[in-house]
Amino acid sequence: MKVKYFTSDSRDAAEAMAAANFACDRDAITFEVIKDGESTGVWQILALYGTPEEINKADAGFATYYEAEGVYLEMYAARGGGEPLNRTALALHISRKNISGLDMTAVQALAASPRGGRARIAPPQQEHKYGEDITIEINRNESEAWAKLLAPEPGGLPMGLEAAKKKVEAAGVLYGLNEQALKELIGAKVYNEPRLIAEAAQPEDGENGKLIFHFSTDERTGRPREIGGGRVDYRSLDLYVPVTEGQLLVSRKPATEGKPGATVKGKVVKQRPGKEVILPKGKNVDINAEKTEMRSKSSGMVEYIKGSINVSNVYNIDGDCDLGIGNIDFDGSVHISGSVRTGHVIKATGGVIVGGGVEGATIIAGGNVEIKNGMQGADKGRIEAGGAVSMMYIERGTVIAEGPITVDACVHSTIETGGSMYAKGHRGCIIGGHTSAAGDIVAKTIGSIANTRTEIEVGAMPKKRDRIQFLENEIERLTAETTKLNQLDAYLNSSKEKMNHETWEKLYLSGVENRRLNKQSMEECSNELNDLKYELEHATEGKVHVFETVHPGTRITIASDMYKVNDDIQFATFRYKDGQVVYGTCELKKE
Repeated sequence: MKVKYFTSDSRDAAEAMAAANFACDRDAITFEVIKDGESTGVWQILALYGTPEEINKADAGFATYYEAEGVYLEMYAARGGGEPLNRTALALHISRKNISGLDMTAVQALAASPRGGRARIAPPQQEHKYGEDITIEINRNESEAWAKLLAPEPGGLPMGLEAAKKKVEAAGVLYGLNEQALKELIGAKVYNEPRLIAEAAQPEDGENGKLIFHFSTDERTGRPREIGGGRVDYRSLDLYVPVTEGQLLVSRKPATEGKPGATVKGKVVKQRPGKEVILPKGKNVDINAEKTEMRSKSSGMVEYIKGSINVSNVYNIDGDCDLGIGNIDFDGSVHISGSVRTGHVIKATGGVIVGGGVEGATIIAGGNVEIKNGMQGADKGRIEAGGAVSMMYIERGTVIAEGPITVDACVHSTIETGGSMYAKGHRGCIIGGHTSAAGDIVAKTIGSIANTRTEIEVGAMPKKRDRIQFLENEIERLTAETTKLNQLDAYLNSSKEKMNHETWEKLYLSGVENRRLNKQSMEECSNELNDLKYELEHATEGKVHVFETVHPGTRITIASDMYKVNDDIQFATFRYKDGQVVYGTCELKKE
């Protein structure tokens, strides 16, 4: 449909002008009188050339005309169900026409008129035919830039790639331009549809340093090999990993810096560098100059305990540990083919294996302890292990282990384990005494038909609570030491000119070294304290699993609640829920 205002000194003349403009007969045009010239002598009509349906549903529109008297703007009101005036399109059109001496008041008044009209908006001038153009929009976080191709006027020039790139740069897009997308936008001639033309580069965070262990660091379970029929082989235990001299134990992959990113406006977005990792502490190991590899110094066994790698030689004793041998304090592992007699003390930084039994003796090991038979402790026998403990039985003894403990029978003994306690085998019982495990406790039977008092506790080991208290006191002490070092620094700064230079420098260097050692100790204590507190927070996760019967006289404590067993309970799992100990059907399969 075509529409335009015509003005003349008569209606007939105005209609003739419309017919000539549209190149059609007057009968094909619909005329509306805007100004009646009967009194003024000036007629203005609105001529609409189109089908009745087009005219009745026409959208609001506008047009500019460059005439001898000036630049004119015509506005056409919407008809019927037509769309109202698109003010954004009008503003963009006026802007792109580059009209000199533009009267914005006249433009705004005409745009506000519900009936439309015609008004002079600028003095006479040469018409500017605008060509294709683009607009650029950058989102708030500057991660994307979008472009729209604007249509030209009839006769307007197309936009070239270089001109478009200059427009993009002028809009502030300095990084991440997809030139191919911009080229396709211009070539497709699809107007007023946004297209992504630039994207920010996201920063690439660095990778943390990584330790690669070339031996198994899985927890040594100490569990005996099952041979079927409810029987187990206590001579085949998962206790240690053998190594040979020069064997690669650990390699270190250094951290990477990563790569910074950039917004579409060219602002640098910093990445997060990876955190470096250092090789663990170790004994009897070699570390290369670059500190990227750790190798074994000798053949023996390797253990990974409390963040430290130890390669230990093995001290073999053929026979019993008795008066002919004496006490043992060895930096490595100890293998005893016989038994350990009452009163003897065995200390080993590695593991201890006893081929026979243990009487009222003491065994302190940094690693795992394996006793082929068992312990008849007579209330004197004691075992402390940094790893797992496995034995046939323990009667009236004490076992404290960081790792799991596996026995066939435990009678009137004190047990503390940082892992789980397994009473398995032919008897699989725990009778009397006090058994505490940070993990689970698994047994066939707990207590006895004689209602023997048997204390069972799962959660954090008591000695870990003591360790937390020690670490908190140590941190307090180190903090006080730091305060003293600060006071020393202040004193040295104020007395540098008065004090003997040699004395001053000696005190200064001593303070620097003490501060370094203090900081290192503070970090180690804080890290260990955080780990122990985390364990305490999850102390409610431990469970007690019983395949057969829990007898009366048994007390089961989990976290802050204790359950007294008054009647036989069979095939059950005890756990902590909603502040109390509850039980249900055993969650493990019966072996």
